[in-house]
Amino acid sequence: MRGGLLVLLQLCAASVSTSPYSHFSTEDEEFHSLLSRGKRQETAEICDFGSDTDLVTCDWSNRNGTHMRWDAGAGSLSNWLGGPPKDASPNDDSQRGGYVYYETSFLPTPHTTKKGQHAYIESSTMGSTGPEGKCVGFSFSMSGLSATGLRVILKPRNSNADEDDDMERVLWSNKDPTGGQWRQADVLYTYNKEHQVVFEGIAKSTSDPLRRYRGHVAVDNVALKPGTDCRGHCTFEGGFCAWTNDEDDDFDWSLGRGSTNPSTGPAMDCTSYFHGGMEGGYGYIDSSYPRRPGDVARLSSPEMDATGVDTPLCLSFWTHMYGNGIGTLTILLMDVREGNERDIWTLSGEQGNAWYQAEVPVSSPNPFKIVIVGKVGKNIMGDIAVDDLAFRVGSCPTAPQIAAPMPGDCTFEVDECGWANVPSRERMDDIDWERVSGVTGAEGRPQLQTFDHTLSTDKGFYMTLARSSNVQRPASRAWFTSREFPGSANPHCVSFWFVLNEPFIGNSGPSLGALSVYTKVIEPDGNVIRKPVWKLYNHQGPEWHYAQALIQEEKVFTIFFEGIWGSSLANGLIGFDDITLFDGGCSTVPASATVHAGDCRFERDICSWINSTASNTFWKLATVASRPANLPDKTYNAPEGYIYFDLFNSGSSVVRLTSPHMAATEDRQLCFAFWFTAFGSGESAELHVVRVDNTTDDENRKV
Repeated sequence: MRGGLLVLLQLCAASVSTSPYSHFSTEDEEFHSLLSRGKRQETAEICDFGSDTDLVTCDWSNRNGTHMRWDAGAGSLSNWLGGPPKDASPNDDSQRGGYVYYETSFLPTPHTTKKGQHAYIESSTMGSTGPEGKCVGFSFSMSGLSATGLRVILKPRNSNADEDDDMERVLWSNKDPTGGQWRQADVLYTYNKEHQVVFEGIAKSTSDPLRRYRGHVAVDNVALKPGTDCRGHCTFEGGFCAWTNDEDDDFDWSLGRGSTNPSTGPAMDCTSYFHGGMEGGYGYIDSSYPRRPGDVARLSSPEMDATGVDTPLCLSFWTHMYGNGIGTLTILLMDVREGNERDIWTLSGEQGNAWYQAEVPVSSPNPFKIVIVGKVGKNIMGDIAVDDLAFRVGSCPTAPQIAAPMPGDCTFEVDECGWANVPSRERMDDIDWERVSGVTGAEGRPQLQTFDHTLSTDKGFYMTLARSSNVQRPASRAWFTSREFPGSANPHCVSFWFVLNEPFIGNSGPSLGALSVYTKVIEPDGNVIRKPVWKLYNHQGPEWHYAQALIQEEKVFTIFFEGIWGSSLANGLIGFDDITLFDGGCSTVPASATVHAGDCRFERDICSWINSTASNTFWKLATVASRPANLPDKTYNAPEGYIYFDLFNSGSSVVRLTSPHMAATEDRQLCFAFWFTAFGSGESAELHVVRVDNTTDDENRKV
């Protein structure tokens, strides 16, 4: 069908008939890794772990003395033995390809130490990496309620890691599920002695009830490659890697091992600062003579591939900004095709005599470069240093928060970052959002979710929908709003992590409530337009889940989170954490949170539907004071939140409610679903659903 269509709800005098409807659903969008990768050198050592009939582990072996273990597996064996249903290869034989996995529901023997509850698989012993380092490339998958993490560890060969944890160095870690997909990762490191690389699979504590549920941490296609294969990564031990000093700036970035002026610059590189040792270098700008205030040095990355839709990157690095003459450190994203640049991270002034980790989301529809810009401050005590540049797939809140180009990213570890509950003079809600940790809980009460998402500890903070014995009832809501953002013709994406957990569900079914994300625009005439961009209802499980939504607003706008309690008053948790805003389009994640044209729960208004009856008679919103037979709504069992029409007190026999225009759907069908009830129907009322085809001037009606 070409063109668009409308849906009409029409009520007129006739008999009522019913027919079943079911809600449609779509599959979750897959996550695909688009991180640029260099060509493998002939010297790379690669292990794909064979196939289901010939599984191998190459030179990787389980650590001696540990009860938990990694096993070789394949997709064809996964329903029998465990592991993901396919390996990381993109071909049709992915069910037969091999991988190694740790079944996280497997329980250790009694009295096992905490370290012994994890599974370790180790490489063979390797010598010094040299100053260029070694690049560890691999694919990983993590799924299930009992799986909680994967780490890549450097283990010095002359240490007994079971007795001396301090000798081990964590090179990389992941705590988030991969959504049933394989993801790609690269890890660059340097070490000047004999050592091993270790993959550590981490399960939930044995005291956690979720530990007994199936889960896995899996690794595939492990490649030990030259350091130059980790494109964009740099430790500055052997130079600037593939990063280059620009020719059209005022001076160059330099390599350093330690400052020669105790009043500015770091005493040692980032790795030595945290782990000790003598090896290590960093990149820095030297602010001493002949530099002048305002001089700029630019360091550019190699060209990176476009990130594409739903595949942002996170650039992490360490920075040292010490001295009373510190200027400004800026991260630019240069669009190679268009030739333009934009700030994605900037920080000015002294930040203390220490190394701090910084993170920034990176998204570009075209090939791009990252440019690190150091600007000299007011005097010679203004050395700025950077170290350990790395990219990983996925969005991340800008850190520190003050470095973000727009105030919106937030981990809630320090405060609400400018987000706030709606002021009482403006509010259309009746409860608040609260910033809590697993230790304190809301108003001192224990929380169902004891760990936040950022730190994954009970000391981390996140936002949760408050409960109040004074004003709370079904459909009680709270709004949490951002500062204003400038409008743009280009799309943006907002990502966050959420939890909707209703651990005890009654016979009537899930009744936790809802979490929604809206944009709000105030027109010049004062008209307020609120547009839902993401909405999810009721129980989604006890874990943190990733979410994202598309923002398309050309006028100044704000974003607000809305939480609504259902009729489940005794238990449950609605919360969110780690908000990130980045440029570029994205699809809705999870797909079930997509807001379609015409979707409406009638919680506060009739959304984008229109009362289209010619007379003044129309569908009404139910209120506490005006509703038929004290009927509660279907969504939350609240006293309001639906529409009705009173035939007995109306002068019209027909009333219409018209949907917004909906785009034509040539490749798929739509299911229109709703709930209804009738009072005193008999043969006096009839409900019609009418589709109007707008391809011609004459209405093509289909009932």
